[in-house]
Amino acid sequence: MEQLIFCHDPRSGLKAVIAIHSTVLGPALGGCRCWTYASEEEAVRDAIKLAKGMTYKSAVSGLPYGGGKAVVWDVPAELIIKSGDASPDNNLNPKKGKDTSNGLDKDLDKTSKNSLQACRRAETFRSLGRYLERLNGRYVTGLDLGTTAADMDQIRLETVHVTDTTGSLGAQDDFTAEMTAYGVYTGIVTSLRHQGIDALQGIDALQGIDALQGICVAVQGLGKVGYALCRYLHAAGARLIVADVVPERVQRALVQFSGAMSADPAHIHAADCKVFAPCALGGVLTPATVEELRCSIVAGAANNQLSHRELVVRGMQARGILYAPDYVLNAGGIISTAYELEGAGPDLIRQKVAGIAGTLSKVYAIAEQSALSTADAADQLAEAVLQSGNPHA
Repeated sequence: MEQLIFCHDPRSGLKAVIAIHSTVLGPALGGCRCWTYASEEEAVRDAIKLAKGMTYKSAVSGLPYGGGKAVVWDVPAELIIKSGDASPDNNLNPKKGKDTSNGLDKDLDKTSKNSLQACRRAETFRSLGRYLERLNGRYVTGLDLGTTAADMDQIRLETVHVTDTTGSLGAQDDFTAEMTAYGVYTGIVTSLRHQGIDALQGIDALQGIDALQGICVAVQGLGKVGYALCRYLHAAGARLIVADVVPERVQRALVQFSGAMSADPAHIHAADCKVFAPCALGGVLTPATVEELRCSIVAGAANNQLSHRELVVRGMQARGILYAPDYVLNAGGIISTAYELEGAGPDLIRQKVAGIAGTLSKVYAIAEQSALSTADAADQLAEAVLQSGNPHA
């Protein structure tokens, strides 16, 4: 870890940490996450882990960038309302001392609260922009979990070292999520081919309809990336099992993807399927859950999927389960951002994301040749690039 910057601004309410893991290959590139953490220590651990993942992701993808991450830990709404401000839970008018709980007053209270929150959020991200500007380009941020193009616009008021602002390709129509999903899809196809699935031999499964006919994929998490992945899989004829903690997302998937089945999000990893695709938060693969897997491939979009890495890796190897390293598979987003920064359009970006198939094949080859786990093979590939100082090594 090269640098850890703590950002505290009492005026705006900003509480954040910026983790710069490496700038060996170029400026650190990585999104800004806004999430509710139990403590500052938890937020810092998350930032450090995610920043390292971005370094390795850029390295294996041949990008001239290092890895970094900004984490803003969200403050519950009731804590950002100043003492004396209107609260929707207090229906007494302090001046008149009477009940003003009619519908209009409630609507006004709600509007005031929403306006206050929006104003405070804008101030928070603009303040973060000032911290970024002081780094003189060592770190470039962008969209991530819990942040929006409007947040990036506020950062842009203070620094040019930000992507995914309004009007950019990365902020339009979930393009970054779409490219991340496309990269995961290419990785699933590559993994199936690696296991010798006859139906895929000689077929361009990235273009062909029904190329994955009859192959069951369990997708955990139906956010932007997970849902887009389901679209690719369904179009290719895969049979879907889906799960999410938000019931409406599941219902939407069941309606759109004919033949899809739902599962409990806490137990979908144990579904009888060919591919398990974790696309929610990290840490889903534990020593206990690995013993319950009924798939032959784990390939998903979630970051930091391995909890207790060595035990989990050994467990999957012992059971003959092929693991597609997460930071290789989910690099579509960072590839998209990196090439947009160079002026590339959507067609070229999509071609570059398709290159994940070649990178993953290289990882699998290193693992077999060196008798390594695929997780260790991916690390070896990334570290060789970092040691050379050349992203195209």
